[in-house]
Amino acid sequence: MNKKKSKKEPIKKKEYNKVKHVKFRRIKKIDFKEEKIRKDKRKFNKRKKKFDTLYKKKEYEKKLIGQKNEYINLKKELENENFDTERQCVFIIRNDINCLHNDSKLLLKELKLINKYDGIILINTEENMKKLYVIKPYICYGYIKKYNFYNLMEKRLYIKDKDQIKRCDSNKMIEQIFSKEGIYSFRSFCDYIFECKDNADIITKNYIYPFDFSFLNTKMTFDFLQFKQEFKGFLKNEINEILEKII
Repeated sequence: MNKKKSKKEPIKKKEYNKVKHVKFRRIKKIDFKEEKIRKDKRKFNKRKKKFDTLYKKKEYEKKLIGQKNEYINLKKELENENFDTERQCVFIIRNDINCLHNDSKLLLKELKLINKYDGIILINTEENMKKLYVIKPYICYGYIKKYNFYNLMEKRLYIKDKDQIKRCDSNKMIEQIFSKEGIYSFRSFCDYIFECKDNADIITKNYIYPFDFSFLNTKMTFDFLQFKQEFKGFLKNEINEILEKII
């Protein structure tokens, strides 16, 4: 009888050990995710407070309709608009007018003119000039002179290298990125763009990061009355007057 008992005792211990090693699942993990989504939705709704009053809603709708009609009229004008065929570099800067119209917003985003007083360089292809024409209420643009172009590049050029944005401060950097185009120095890079060579338009769009003139937002430190021209639309060569003061 004693032998039978001794055989049963280890079996009981094993069953006891199994109970000890039970793993518990964290059921609340899903609840935390749901809570975060709710919080985000609440934050998003707070931004719509500007439409709470009837007056503000009407003002917004009035401006939106005005911008939409302006966009449609500019699109119609394009049919009779002729652009210069000689290739030149165009400097564009976003002004301080708030853009509400969606089509205009998308074009500004495509051209990387998202923030007020962002600046870019483009080649005056017909496609580019058409895009600039229909968003001209929100930008100021014209043909940049050689001296201002090189000065702008030297003082404010940032290059997009894959996922990084780098201050262009060496010939080695230029060579590493643009040697396939036969560009090996900062000087040859500037020449390539300003002379509007084969892939100059692609380089300006894909590699040159928008120039930051955000200090113009502080009108206390910058007098816009010093300009003869309005800070809006196509200024052709007069854009250089602005550039000389802000570079």
